[in-house]
This record gives sequence, C-alpha cells and structure tokens, in this order.
Amino acid sequence: MSEQSVVSNQPQSDGDRCFSEVSITEFLHEIEQTPKDEWSNLLQIMRLFRESVTRKIESLEAFKQKTTPDMLEVEQLTQQHKVLSQLTNQWIEEGDELEKTQTCEFLRQALYENRVY
Repeated sequence: MSEQSVVSNQPQSDGDRCFSEVSITEFLHEIEQTPKDEWSNLLQIMRLFRESVTRKIESLEAFKQKTTPDMLEVEQLTQQHKVLSQLTNQWIEEGDELEKTQTCEFLRQALYENRVY
C-alpha cells in the first residue's frame, strides 16, 4: 500500500521520497506520541521551522541576484587588472625602449596622483 500525502490525499511519488528516508508515517507516529494538549505547540514549531527554511532559500536566491555597487566595482577592477596585465605583457614583448620609458613615467605619475589612502 502506498503512502498518501496528509494534506492532499494523493499518493506520494518516488521523487517526493528521494530527498530523505523519513516518511509521513514516521511524522504521524511522532505526533501520536506527543500529548494532544501539546499539539498546538508542535504545530507552531513545525510552521516556524518551515518558514525559516523558506526564508533561507529566498535570502540565498535574492543574494545571488542582488548586485551591489561594491560588487560591480570589484568586478570592474578585476577586469581592468586583467586587461592591464595583458597590455603589460604585450608591451614587454613588443615595445621599444623609448616608448617603454615614457609609458612607465606616465603610469608612475598617474598612479602617484590617484593614490588611495
């Protein structure tokens, strides 16, 4: 005999059971072992648990979708660093000495003027 969902009276699918070996029968057994005058407390605990799990999932999804200015800045700086690194390597391999010296002086001056303290 297959187990049925308490809420919908529908048979459980195999997919519903794949996440855990805990069955609805085990939940019902635990409820039956709980004194009836404590059922309202048990129900409240179960609801609070479900809500907290739902909030965690929603918060995680919202965090993944949320883009803050700091995150954008970090991504932009990472991209700039990558491009500058590629340019530097190309410059080292291909540039002439006078161009290298002038560029180095320009970069030093720009870095000095735009220092972050």
